[in-house]
Amino acid sequence: MARKTKSKSAPAASEPTLTLEQLGVRYLEHMEREGKSAGTVFSYGMELKLAQAELGAQTLVADLTAEKIAAFNASPRVTCLKSGKPKAQPSIDKTRRVLRLALAWAAQAGLIALSPVPADKDVVSAAAQEQPAA
Repeated sequence: MARKTKSKSAPAASEPTLTLEQLGVRYLEHMEREGKSAGTVFSYGMELKLAQAELGAQTLVADLTAEKIAAFNASPRVTCLKSGKPKAQPSIDKTRRVLRLALAWAAQAGLIALSPVPADKDVVSAAAQEQPAA
């Protein structure tokens, strides 16, 4: 009798009730398991908290769209300091990157069916530039 083996490439069933807050917790736990430094985990955690504050911690990840991510990327919380002055571009890029990486990890881990961030980052950048200034 042949033994059945599970395919390693088959993703786990996605979780349609996964919230942005839950995604953040799981992604940070993943980073810790991967041996990332405490400073990196803390820094990424701060960026994910910013995303939760802007998009809503209880927002279902399944409800995020490319348009919502583009609006987030262009939002004042991402692009401006509390004083209203523009943030440095590397800071803006990091905030955007952390959310994109968390969503990509969730898709790869099978927590979501597909990341809402388009593979072509230029699409996100172009959409973010179309947002009106605050």
